[in-house]
Amino acid sequence: MTLTTTARFLILMAVSALTAFPAAAQGDDLYLEITQPGLRRVAVATPPFLILPGTPIDVALPFQETLDADLLAAAPIAIVEPRLYALVEDDPRPEVLHQRWRAVGAQFLLGGTIVQAGGQVVVEARLVDLVSGELAFAKRYRAGLSATSIAAHTIANDLVQVFTGRPGPFLSRIAFVSDRTGHPELWMMNWDGSEPRQLTKHNSIALAPTWSPDGRHLVFTSFLRGTPALYLLTPAEGYLKLLWDQGGVNSSAAFSPDGKTIAFASSVDGNVDIWVMPTEGGEGHRLTTANAIDTQPTWAPNGRQIAFTSARSGSPQIYQMDADGTNVRRVTFGGSFHDEATFSDDGMRIVCTTKVGSIFQLATVDIISGTRTVIPGPGSNESPTFSPDGSMIAFESSRTGPPQIFITDAAGAPHQLTDKGSNHSPAWTGASAGP
Repeated sequence: MTLTTTARFLILMAVSALTAFPAAAQGDDLYLEITQPGLRRVAVATPPFLILPGTPIDVALPFQETLDADLLAAAPIAIVEPRLYALVEDDPRPEVLHQRWRAVGAQFLLGGTIVQAGGQVVVEARLVDLVSGELAFAKRYRAGLSATSIAAHTIANDLVQVFTGRPGPFLSRIAFVSDRTGHPELWMMNWDGSEPRQLTKHNSIALAPTWSPDGRHLVFTSFLRGTPALYLLTPAEGYLKLLWDQGGVNSSAAFSPDGKTIAFASSVDGNVDIWVMPTEGGEGHRLTTANAIDTQPTWAPNGRQIAFTSARSGSPQIYQMDADGTNVRRVTFGGSFHDEATFSDDGMRIVCTTKVGSIFQLATVDIISGTRTVIPGPGSNESPTFSPDGSMIAFESSRTGPPQIFITDAAGAPHQLTDKGSNHSPAWTGASAGP
């Protein structure tokens, strides 16, 4: 069973009534404008790391493949075409060698070594500024023989931080809902779709997972007890706690940036409105009171505003209010449908689901100007969420058949992460806590 955006919104309307009464690849410039406006990419040459004697190829190769894949997806990095590397002749004089690398278009040169030392691998990585000739970055990494991919992800994260001041998304995880085992259950995978893991086996319906800021907990909606209720799951411990079950609609939970408060949609008072409650559960407080469905809350990174979907204007649109429910204003215009908003890491943009004709598409909206940029693609495209560093977008799409999870890469092209059953509702976390 898979619920589209329309179906999820209609369920809210129906329950409220009962209780109250991918795509064509986008060009590089467009992609960077969508995800990180003004970001300039740096040309980096990345020849394979030198494999030192005594290091099995089946240890070194997975490391190199993982690092290459990460760097190709790194938004601030433009990899110099590898076929040009053969044109660079080695030279013991650094200034000559650096000039040869610059001649094939490189601004920086990433090099390093990998060696097995007992039950570990030791990787040394060095990033050279080819203009100044100075080291921009140098670090040694150690990892178990079965964890070379973690070392590669860590290097890629560190390199992104060199250029942007923030680590990359390559140790991040995505929670999602999948029916591949027969029922819509919670699953989790690495940012690139590897190592999928089933988190719930309730033989019920799970919806809309969201991560706590520290990556330790997930809150989601489940029909485990027959009606939609909010539950907190600690994946590392398998701990499940009922947070809110007041009848009617209880859905669309979102953690505040400090992790102390959860915003959610509930029809406990008849109409579907935005509520907040402490993370540990307990008494809730209603924030919205309009005579319309208000749902899908999402917190601004500063914790002072909440964006949400409301039908108060006649069709679903994105609104924003202060965290206490005051100063409500409409954010989205220029379209008849906007839903499922998520803030970028800088709080200046949201990515959301919109409609172009009768087709669901993704769009980004500038919070200040209200400027909307539609991201076109084949099929229905919904439930977008920014990566923790704001450089990529995960979303669900029907472009290949049943809904699957996709992410954009550094060139703006979509990459499919799932292919078993129907998969939807991606939720991205950069925190490393958990299994």
